[in-house]
Amino acid sequence: MKVLLTCVLLINLMVVAEAQTHSSQLLTSTFSKYEAGIHFDVVNPAWSDESHEPIVYEFFSYMCPGCNAFEPLMDQLQDQSTNHYKIIKVPVALYPQWEPHAKAYYTLEMMGELERVHKAFFAAIHQYKKQLRSLDDIADWLSASFAIDRKIFLSNAQSFMIDGKMRKGKQMIKAMGINSLPTLVVDGKYKPKFNQLKTRNDIIDVTQYLLSLDD
Repeated sequence: MKVLLTCVLLINLMVVAEAQTHSSQLLTSTFSKYEAGIHFDVVNPAWSDESHEPIVYEFFSYMCPGCNAFEPLMDQLQDQSTNHYKIIKVPVALYPQWEPHAKAYYTLEMMGELERVHKAFFAAIHQYKKQLRSLDDIADWLSASFAIDRKIFLSNAQSFMIDGKMRKGKQMIKAMGINSLPTLVVDGKYKPKFNQLKTRNDIIDVTQYLLSLDD
């Protein structure tokens, strides 16, 4: 009888242990390793541009060394984005002297020249140390390096359309609480906290995780 009771007790303990293990596995699968307030901040209220597809916003400046170093990661995110989400870059003028570079970004985008100039713009400032401090400086460089018409570039850069893009950019910066660069915002709702993420792969991982929250 004692042997039978011992066996029953052992079986009961095994059942309890198995249930606890299963419960623990469920909890692990339910809760992500990324937590709001630790690995990312929640934007409240969220920014919406009425898009029907997920968006990763990158807030950057050509004058920002960290943004220059961040470009390979953005390339990786771009490579992974096919048909899943789109990336929208928002040039930021945290300081008045950065405003010409933000205007230049929007102007090159409007002129259809952004793709061939974007990386070279970073390289000119951070690798070749060119003093591109004003729209005139930038126009001279674009004319010499890419045969972009100087007068057309300056006319576009000073247009009402570019002023409108700059105003919208400032609204986005304020609404999403952008105070350092580079910054990513996923779907206008979530900002990965780079200081809590150890590697570039961690940044990509948490960005993909945040994109999945709205799937």
